[in-house]
Amino acid sequence: MRGRAAFTSRLDEIAWGDVATWLICFGLVAYLGLKGGGYDPLVHDQVGVAVWWVLLAGVIVGALPRGRLGATAWAALVLLVLFVAWTALSLGWTESAERTSADLARVAGYLGIFIFALFVQARESARAIVSAVAAGIAVVGIVALLSRLHPEWFPNAGQTAAFLSPGQERLSYPLNYWNALAALIAIGLPLLLQLAVGARSLLTRGLAAASFPALILAIFFTLSRAGIAAAALALLIFVALAADRLPKLLALLAGGVGGAFLVLAADRRQSLQDGLLNAGAAEQGDEMLLMTVLVCIVVAAVQIGLSFALREQSRPSWSFVSRRQSLVASSLGAIAIVVAFVAFDAPGRAADGWSEFKQPSGPGEGTGRLGSAAGQSRYQFWSAAVEQNATKPLTGTGSGTFEYWWARNGDLAEIVRDTHSLYMQTLGELGIVGAVVLAAFLLTILVGGGREAMRTSPLRRSLLAAALAGCAAFCLTATFDWMWQIPVLPAVLLLLAGTLVGGTAAPAASIRLPWRLGFAIFAIAAIVAIAIPLASTSLVRQSEADARSGDLVGALEAARSAQNVQPGAATPRLQEALVRERLGEFALAATAARAAVERESTNWRTWLVLSRIEAELGRARPAVDAYRRAKSLNPHFSLFTR
Repeated sequence: MRGRAAFTSRLDEIAWGDVATWLICFGLVAYLGLKGGGYDPLVHDQVGVAVWWVLLAGVIVGALPRGRLGATAWAALVLLVLFVAWTALSLGWTESAERTSADLARVAGYLGIFIFALFVQARESARAIVSAVAAGIAVVGIVALLSRLHPEWFPNAGQTAAFLSPGQERLSYPLNYWNALAALIAIGLPLLLQLAVGARSLLTRGLAAASFPALILAIFFTLSRAGIAAAALALLIFVALAADRLPKLLALLAGGVGGAFLVLAADRRQSLQDGLLNAGAAEQGDEMLLMTVLVCIVVAAVQIGLSFALREQSRPSWSFVSRRQSLVASSLGAIAIVVAFVAFDAPGRAADGWSEFKQPSGPGEGTGRLGSAAGQSRYQFWSAAVEQNATKPLTGTGSGTFEYWWARNGDLAEIVRDTHSLYMQTLGELGIVGAVVLAAFLLTILVGGGREAMRTSPLRRSLLAAALAGCAAFCLTATFDWMWQIPVLPAVLLLLAGTLVGGTAAPAASIRLPWRLGFAIFAIAAIVAIAIPLASTSLVRQSEADARSGDLVGALEAARSAQNVQPGAATPRLQEALVRERLGEFALAATAARAAVERESTNWRTWLVLSRIEAELGRARPAVDAYRRAKSLNPHFSLFTR
């Protein structure tokens, strides 16, 4: 009986709310990360619907929110709601209702994740969220590293290399984009460093420390300049803002030395570094795997030893750095940076780097690319976004429409969907209003979170410093790439942002029934906004699968069903046109193609399909007119330049 009572007492002591928060956050990050970063609409829309159902159920039964939201949390929430609302409003002027609806579904899912992060805030929730996100990133990063060391374990690891020329050399699996993988690792490194020092369990500290050098090796294999720079920035911010820096610096030193050793070892194994699949690369992979395991074990043992040596009760007084000593060290560091800035002619180098960045050429191959400032056409993409904004400065051309603008106005023969910058793409697609709202949201997170970190207790301060460092890493990498479109990265940002601005979250008062019903209506509206593009995409893919298998009747039925689900979308009608073309029903195919053109008049692909079908009908003039229209919408396409 006493044993049963003791067991029951222990169960009662467990904070089940924080356990559930940890499991959901870890599952969200790991699932999205291992599912191609969640880039596939079927993946991120299903996750979005699931998150909103969790919120709806939690609010209805009174389990959420767990605490009251402070002023900063409310400000951030209102700004993100405004951004989602502005995206929805752009349906009224967009070039593509289908693309904008898809973007609306994605950002509605992001809003659900942020509300979840705010609603679960309680006394220990910061620890739960930071550790869960760190664990999820560690799992994804280790899987990524193993896919390079032993690619035969992961049959899908080479799919990026199949259609992108540098894909074999640069580690990208499982996110399928090297810069995104590097950004995720950059966000995770300060979280793991905090976990290695601040976790309650020595086992957890050891595991976090062990993963640190492995993730350094993984980010090296990505050869991502922005990702590596973001990792350095994130670690610097964490160490600068965290309380009791000495243990963090020692843990960083141990993990950094281990990671540097692995990077130097990998740099000497050229076949492995090049991502080859020959016998030499396999042998080098075996060597690096054994070496990585040994280094990680040593780093874990060192960290556990440091944890024992630096216990609060037995630490010598000299190991505690006073505020005055911190200020002196910071001042000396700042002076050293200024001296180095002048000594290495930083202004001149920056000017040369900017000139190199503006060229459309790439930075080369191998580790040599890490010293290059070449922008790989990013300057051209950003310039096009500025011109796109100039046509409709306040509103933009509609969310998700940069691809069409670039195809007809870009000055390079590249087919791209995104601007390779969150901020420039928002400016072009959603205008000044959208860009200002998004910038205000991110600044609220960074500034409000930084202020909260500086005002809170030392233990919580280190947790918030890690979260802030991760958010800063995202904001930096989003400057140079399409991180907003790879949902695992915004999901991590928003989970950490909820921790930053959520405050200590005083216990919530009971929410009155009218407010619960209001939230329920809002949640159902969000679910519908996500479910419509989700259902339409699912039906179109079913139609494509049926067509590939030869079931043209089933393919036609699925395409027609997709039109009923999303009447304003062009893709279901284009799919119907293609199916009817295969059936030999050219007149009906032309009707469906014209309907697709009406819904996306600036999409060159729909005009090209219409041109072909008109030619099959023997209508020479309409076929030529449609062909010319397609060419005007994408003059650089290889078909039109022959």
